Amino acid sequence: MLTKSDFLLYMDAPMHLWAKVHDQQTNATPSLYDQHLMKQGYDVEKVAKTYLEKHILPKYKNAELLWQSTYTSGEYQSRADGIIHELDTDTFHLYEIKSSTSTKKEHLPDATFQSIVIGQSINQETIHLILLNDEYIRGDELDIEQLFSVPDVTDEVSEMTPDILAKMRQALEIVKLVESTSIVNCLNPKTCPCPGLCHPNLPKASIYNIPNLTPKKKRELEELKTIAIEDVDDDYPLTPKQRKIVDVMQSKTSYLDKPTVTGLLQSLTYPLYFLDYETYDEAMPLYKGHKPYQKMVFQFSLHIVSSNREAMQHEEYLALEPGDPASGLVKHLRKCISDQGTVIVWNKAFEGGRNKEMAELYPEYKDFLLNVNARMFDLMEIVSKGYYLHPEFLGSWSIKNVLPVMSPELSYKSLSINKGDQAMIEWYEMANGDKTKKDGVAKALLEYCGLDTMAMVKVWEKLKELTK
Repeated sequence: MLTKSDFLLYMDAPMHLWAKVHDQQTNATPSLYDQHLMKQGYDVEKVAKTYLEKHILPKYKNAELLWQSTYTSGEYQSRADGIIHELDTDTFHLYEIKSSTSTKKEHLPDATFQSIVIGQSINQETIHLILLNDEYIRGDELDIEQLFSVPDVTDEVSEMTPDILAKMRQALEIVKLVESTSIVNCLNPKTCPCPGLCHPNLPKASIYNIPNLTPKKKRELEELKTIAIEDVDDDYPLTPKQRKIVDVMQSKTSYLDKPTVTGLLQSLTYPLYFLDYETYDEAMPLYKGHKPYQKMVFQFSLHIVSSNREAMQHEEYLALEPGDPASGLVKHLRKCISDQGTVIVWNKAFEGGRNKEMAELYPEYKDFLLNVNARMFDLMEIVSKGYYLHPEFLGSWSIKNVLPVMSPELSYKSLSINKGDQAMIEWYEMANGDKTKKDGVAKALLEYCGLDTMAMVKVWEKLKELTK
């Protein structure tokens, strides 16, 4: 029996479906973050059921809500979220709940699979998605009538049906195969649930390390039996940036655009503020003024370097209690950052975006936060734009890949909290749950965020040394 979840696994990669059916998934345990997303999905589903009952069902003259009914058609099985049955006409309207704010690429194949299977048993008239409304701003209470948007995808599903039906048949064939040798692998080793099947004997530096390489080119290189970076031909078509990264990894020699990096470093104005935020997001907004999935800043770390060789200062803030965490944070941040000096971050789109959101939430700090953005310098761009590259970065510009190369004495590996998604979940549970763990979790969070800003200081110091 092929379920909808099986089919979506096939759409992700045929090998993933085969591995599940044959119990060969080696990375099948959901991460803490995956568990968090699943919980949010269940929470949205509960509220969406109430929304269907109170705000959708009454729009039909004489109807009933069928909730999570299971349907079988031949070798396929599917469970619908909500179906509204019009009793007078004996017609049915499918409503699929998605805990996202927009239609994602997997949503339409998902709905089409549902439609094909369920349509064998009932007279299906329309198909809808129930999404979170990304324009909804919470007031004092959660307004579920405004929380959701309900796009009608009947036409899109109808257009997609022949293709999805063919893929459903292909998925069944995959399930029945005894061997996996002819099955198509995925293109993302980092998240693969069965790397031993999809990417056996993967070299440390592979074509999957080439940033922004299209799926088409990955398949082309796979067909050429070119997996290791060292085997990529000099004349294989890549963008200039991709080619530069491949050359660095192949030559095992770093690259430095000394004039550009020197100019960028000299443009910085003291005092230097190395800033990092940690954030938490919730599908359904928890606090007034927030939108679905709005990132709430609950922590910052700030290393301050003056021009007169005074000892480096470190400031930090961590929200410890329930409630909007940024309300106290932005007040403390204002005390720590003066009106002069460059604010250095690693990915200014992130910190800058949070500042814009906090400026809307706390208008009394709007001028300050937007001024911080105007003075912001993205240290990551020295790597992401290819001004400094190292073979051990492996095509990445994540601070966790860059730091061990440029400052090997520092490491995230020894920290009990060492990833952003882990920090997010640990913080929420600490602030809203078990108080006995508060001191230990708070200490670990401060260490983690503090290392993020110290890492930037060390990268900045190393770049200054390299450009002397």
